[in-house]
Amino acid sequence: MIVSKAFWKIVLKNISSIITPTIILLLFGAISVSSTSSTSQFEAAEPSIVIFNHDENIGLTKNFIEYIDKHAEIKTDYEDDDRLKDALFYENVIAVVDIPENFHSDMTFNHNPEVKIRSSAGYSAELAKTMISRYLTTASAYAKTNISEQELISKIDAQMENSVEVSIDKAVDTSKYAKAERYFNFASYSILSCFITIICLIMSAFNRTQLRKRNLISSMDIKKMNRVLLKNCCLYSLAAWAFYFALSIFAIGADIMLTQYGLLFALNSLLFAGCATSIAYFISTFALDASAVNGVQIVIALGSSFLCGAFVPAQYLPDSVLAFAHVLPSYYYINANSKIAGLEAFDFDALLPILIEFAIVIGFSVLFIFLTNIVAKKRQKIA
Repeated sequence: MIVSKAFWKIVLKNISSIITPTIILLLFGAISVSSTSSTSQFEAAEPSIVIFNHDENIGLTKNFIEYIDKHAEIKTDYEDDDRLKDALFYENVIAVVDIPENFHSDMTFNHNPEVKIRSSAGYSAELAKTMISRYLTTASAYAKTNISEQELISKIDAQMENSVEVSIDKAVDTSKYAKAERYFNFASYSILSCFITIICLIMSAFNRTQLRKRNLISSMDIKKMNRVLLKNCCLYSLAAWAFYFALSIFAIGADIMLTQYGLLFALNSLLFAGCATSIAYFISTFALDASAVNGVQIVIALGSSFLCGAFVPAQYLPDSVLAFAHVLPSYYYINANSKIAGLEAFDFDALLPILIEFAIVIGFSVLFIFLTNIVAKKRQKIA
């Protein structure tokens, strides 16, 4: 009882460490909701596509570009790569198609040239990629019959004529669950920040040399005290997670959060909260002082958020950054959020990629618990 009272007294004393990341979350959440505000108006729209043609504009290459032009709006004013990335981010451009050198001859002789496609996120981009992929698949299939380039073009045109013209029914709210995804991505910073700060400050208070020596000579069982501390850490984490989930209902809306999608977002954030608790408990074994705790919290919470795509979507981060992000649990948490937002069915095959991300986050939790036990035992021997 005494340990629990002391625990929650320290929590209340450091309440500002919870309020600050919460305000940041609400601020980002408000921006996210306003940027994906929903309306009931729909409009048919062709996808905006940028083409970089590295081949001659003849034969099959010319036919491919004409096909895209027939089903999409080709943009020609994005030569600067940074400007193009911004256009993809804000969905002014849906996709970028890079046609390689010798495309027309390689395709004719069935050498399978690689056409690189960069796209924004969302339903519109998937439709655009499907439309382009359909042409390339058809061309590749006919190329296997060893016909001339002109015959190949004729057969492709005939096949494309049999299909319904591709257009995108685009709502002003392009993704119903995009704002929930962004909110919970931003929440990764808030969860890491307030969990690491509070749990580490509490544990450092109980691990102070004088207090620890006093506890050792007292009638209190140290193992029992550690169990009580761990239980209260878990209760604090659960309460903080419930608070952030309640905020999501307020910020995003019950019509989204109280659905199957909302429950998956909630479960993902709960697993991540458990992982954040294990990380915080591991850090606390090093008995850091208050200033060191704040420094560690900034490095881990902010660093993970920037590297893993909480603040900037992962698709716009350099490959080298994403390669490093794979060693951080935030990457898999944010990846799961993205997959939940794009979920179209709730069968096992559709849920399996999300469950794999869940399992990896749980694996990180187990790893940090294991490391905590090792470090704690070594510190006991030293003491």
